[in-house]
Amino acid sequence: MIRLLQKHLAMGQNSARGLAKGSIYNALYYLSLMLPMSMVYYFIEDVLPKIETGQEVVFRYVAYAIVTVVSLILSGFFYYKHYTAVFVSTYEESEGRRIRLAEKLRRLPLSFFSNRDLSDITNTMMEDINTLEGLQSHAIPQLVGAAMSSVIIGIGIIIWDWRMGLAVCWIMPIVLVITLLSSRFQKKHIRKHFETKRRVSDQTQENIEHMADIHANNQTERYMKEYNALLKEEEDTHKMSEIAMSVFVNGGQSLLKLGFATTVIVGTMLFEQGSLSLLKYLIYLVVAARVYDPVSAVVYNLSYIYYGSAPLERTKELEDSREMTGRTDVKFDRFDIEFDHVSFEYIEDIPVLHDVSFTAKQGEITALIGPSGCGKSTAAKLATRFYDPTEGSVKIGGHDLKEIDPETIMTHLSMVFQDVILFDNTVYENIKLGRKNATEEEVMEAARLAHCDEFVRHLPDGYQTMIGENGARLSGGERQRISIARALLKNTPILLLDEATASLDVENESKIQAGLSELIRGKTVLMIAHRMRTIEEADHLVGLTDGRVVESGSPKDLIKDPKSLYRRLRTLQLGEQ
Repeated sequence: MIRLLQKHLAMGQNSARGLAKGSIYNALYYLSLMLPMSMVYYFIEDVLPKIETGQEVVFRYVAYAIVTVVSLILSGFFYYKHYTAVFVSTYEESEGRRIRLAEKLRRLPLSFFSNRDLSDITNTMMEDINTLEGLQSHAIPQLVGAAMSSVIIGIGIIIWDWRMGLAVCWIMPIVLVITLLSSRFQKKHIRKHFETKRRVSDQTQENIEHMADIHANNQTERYMKEYNALLKEEEDTHKMSEIAMSVFVNGGQSLLKLGFATTVIVGTMLFEQGSLSLLKYLIYLVVAARVYDPVSAVVYNLSYIYYGSAPLERTKELEDSREMTGRTDVKFDRFDIEFDHVSFEYIEDIPVLHDVSFTAKQGEITALIGPSGCGKSTAAKLATRFYDPTEGSVKIGGHDLKEIDPETIMTHLSMVFQDVILFDNTVYENIKLGRKNATEEEVMEAARLAHCDEFVRHLPDGYQTMIGENGARLSGGERQRISIARALLKNTPILLLDEATASLDVENESKIQAGLSELIRGKTVLMIAHRMRTIEEADHLVGLTDGRVVESGSPKDLIKDPKSLYRRLRTLQLGEQ
């Protein structure tokens, strides 16, 4: 049972063991509830006749009373054990599953996130796991416990009197078969509901993120119309999924009432024939009134398991996603970055880079230039192993990045991309993220080199000011300077700069360039910049057009060629010939 739970519910071994124990305790709880009714029957059969004949029955009174009290105590004990086993394992599994998914996300290639919406992943991490939590804490133990107790009780009452037993139990397998056969129908509507909910979540996040653009372009009415239509679709699919479940749950529970009717009819016939005592007849009526409760629980929880199938599939899909792996024991003697006939495409058959070859040497600044969309940023992402090339190889110090664990690569890289990512924390902690064991003096020195002091001194709490989600309380230039300070603090052999000064004015750009010049000595620097004035001191330029290398050389050599890409871009920007 434990292996079955691990396989089909993607659970840890300890959680599966706790759930199995809880299910068994739940079955014992249902069985213990039937014991007092058995005691009533035997009490009447055994004690009452002896009272009429004047026999001493005190001991029997005490014995039946003790058994009844013990059965009640046992029912409470089994329920307590069921509760603690199930809920402790459930909360541990939810915590463990979220941690496993977080670790999984950390090891996935960037291409995974390019094909999935952030809200979709967030829903899987939070809402889907909450649904699985309810599945594990309520549906599965109640289903297993109710099924086990129903089978045992059914066998017992059939053995006691097969005629009355069949009258009570004949409807149970019919209801269960109908519920099982309805699984495809229920899952179809449930899956459609979850897909629509995911689209609503995606659209909600998109509307919030682009609210300013929607208002600026007078598109509020159109977006609200589309959003309301999507909400109506989600409401309709929700109704259909609820109807699909309730038809079989409520219908099955209603069908079970036929069993009580047949118990009355068969019992009456047998009693009139004299082949069934009145006491046994009454006991079977009491049993029939109670025995369908666990069967109803089986029907309901089967449908709840169908409801949890979509979140479970989405969670397992995320857990089974292919990770980026590689060696962690690689030793680098040098840190040249070499692109060897690299081709790459984000979308199949739509190439971004074509047969790109160049080397960014250690101790030199290599700048990638070219018009927007030519593949400069893509090349930088390949150098960090955010993606793997479609063809060819990217190497650091002669080692193919495909063979190296991404985290090992990142220990040797500092980077500043044009899309700055900051956390809802203090300025100080956002900078210190570059190197967690850095001293306060080192953090402040990196901040000084990145010219963060100039704006931090005006913040309410200085470096301890909370900056909001992704630095929402800062300007674009201020966010960029924090990102640069973080890279300076990390101080690794390789530095990647993708439009690192794009959000800065000319004055601050010049100051930061001066700070960077002190940092980059002896390092491998791969720089991307649209502003030609920022790469005048580069040692080597690689010109890209439509994902192909069209020129390569030093700025001094390329500026002499009247047909060079560098000269043309410089002329367009600076007006120089």
